[in-house]
Amino acid sequence: MKFSSAIFKTLLLLIFVNFNLLTQWNSDVSVNTLVSDPAGEQSVQKLALCPDGSTYYSWFDSRSGSYAVYLQKLDVNGVPQFAANGILVSNNPQNSSLVDWDMIADNNNNCILTFTDIRSGGTINPFAYMISSAGVQMWGPNGITLSDSINSFQPNPKVVQTSDGNYVFFWRIGSGPQKLALQKINAAGVKQWGASPVIWTSGTTENYDWPAIVPSDNGSVILMFSGYTGSFISPSNYRIYSQKVSSTGARVWNATQDTVYSLGRVSGFYTPRLFSDGNSGAVYCWHDDRNSVNLTTGYVQRKNSSGAIQFPVNGTAVSGNSSNNHFAPVAAYMPATGETFVAWQEANGGQTQVGFYAQKINASGTRMWGSDGIAIQSLGTDQVVAYTVMTKDTSAIICFNQSAAGGNNIIKATKMGTSGAYLWPGNIVTAGSITSSKIRLNSVIYPANSNSILCWQDKRNDGGGIYAQNIKFDGTFGSLVGTGNISSNIPERFELDQNYPNPFNPVTRIRYSITERADVNISVYDILGNKVSEIVNSAHNSGTYEAGFDASGFASGVYFYRINAVSTEGNKLFNDTKRMILIK
Repeated sequence: MKFSSAIFKTLLLLIFVNFNLLTQWNSDVSVNTLVSDPAGEQSVQKLALCPDGSTYYSWFDSRSGSYAVYLQKLDVNGVPQFAANGILVSNNPQNSSLVDWDMIADNNNNCILTFTDIRSGGTINPFAYMISSAGVQMWGPNGITLSDSINSFQPNPKVVQTSDGNYVFFWRIGSGPQKLALQKINAAGVKQWGASPVIWTSGTTENYDWPAIVPSDNGSVILMFSGYTGSFISPSNYRIYSQKVSSTGARVWNATQDTVYSLGRVSGFYTPRLFSDGNSGAVYCWHDDRNSVNLTTGYVQRKNSSGAIQFPVNGTAVSGNSSNNHFAPVAAYMPATGETFVAWQEANGGQTQVGFYAQKINASGTRMWGSDGIAIQSLGTDQVVAYTVMTKDTSAIICFNQSAAGGNNIIKATKMGTSGAYLWPGNIVTAGSITSSKIRLNSVIYPANSNSILCWQDKRNDGGGIYAQNIKFDGTFGSLVGTGNISSNIPERFELDQNYPNPFNPVTRIRYSITERADVNISVYDILGNKVSEIVNSAHNSGTYEAGFDASGFASGVYFYRINAVSTEGNKLFNDTKRMILIK
């Protein structure tokens, strides 16, 4: 039997569509959403959010016997966009010990990765890749070599996209003393700060380490790094530094760098954390034992885009409890209120009892949830080994991994208001129960629909796989419905976009733009013109919106969706109709 070219192409499309529809956000947290789980180990994963609500996942993968870098993309509904178990980014030889690396999604929904390997010899060097939303390697099959010093040990590269659309990379280089390196690359993959990276060195015996970077204004970036003398195991004169770098690579805040912390008592093994405040500034987190009583306390500092510290010198302590340790704080800034939310691991003096605590710090650096913060998990034998904090409007979403004796791990999350009250039924939700000894929990939140997405390594089948789970803003899981505001900017015209994905099963998203305040209705009709669902029926201010349509109770076939926008005076402003296909 022979098929025409058109029929053959249609069959291929249906096969591809049906394959992609096998997985989407799962409401069953004992199953979760599969990202990748072939034979071998998948580990050290990263997660990045695209402007359209899709998410990239990348990881190191030993399915072929040695570590390679793979990538998968899920759309806003959790449907895979690349081949099952991801696409290969790089199989260049890796050092037997993996160091940290980085991944972001840019404003055009491309994925930017930077990681190290030993393709140039026996010493790890950093490389950069751009992968398009279609899975195309935009900077070539071997990416871009960031450094021209192949014989220097160069771990822990980081990357951000700047406000002018370029990419700045920041990493450690060399030894005796350790230095830092910077490079800027444009979207075409051309280096902007010369063929060789810009090298930062102390000019003394002081080592620089633990590079971190966030974007700021006018194409600039804010850097954080540690400085110390002596050995990595027993550092002396430990400091945490910061500097703002302009779009041309010039230092902005002063000729050297600002000192965020200068009291000298931080372990060399510990990695301080840096977070964007979403307002061109930065939030700094670390722990130290500055009181010399063998107890460690977490601290937080914030700088605005001008470099002015917002909290007391050397930071605000996350807790005033002098009997316990307060380890490894992470934070998120809430632009709507000017407050900073922090979470950390709490432990008694002997570290035989461990808990998980949170605190809110106001704009001037004062603790607001009592001196000791709020116990999300009280001291006990279960540990919390990985956690994240995100903010949306006036709520904080805190995700964490509870590790019990025997290796049972539970991924949990909670939503808290500015008063410290829990906002989800039952206070804390469980997103997944897993077996794994290497937990690295990642999370993002999509502003348009307030959907939180978590991913982690999971050993339910073998040496490790990558799984994900969404949590909706009401604390439930699974298919996305409802309407979210994507942008409050005034659009140039009224517009109704094509739904995505299309074809779909059973959930799809519809984006539309409103140029002035209007009453908006979006309804769905079957092929006979019968109205079968009403997706939107409410007043809207100007802006761009996205609505979800769940067709779980509908039969496969062609449907139409129609928008009507009417002014508050009753005048017709806009109407349009588009077709969509449901395939089950």
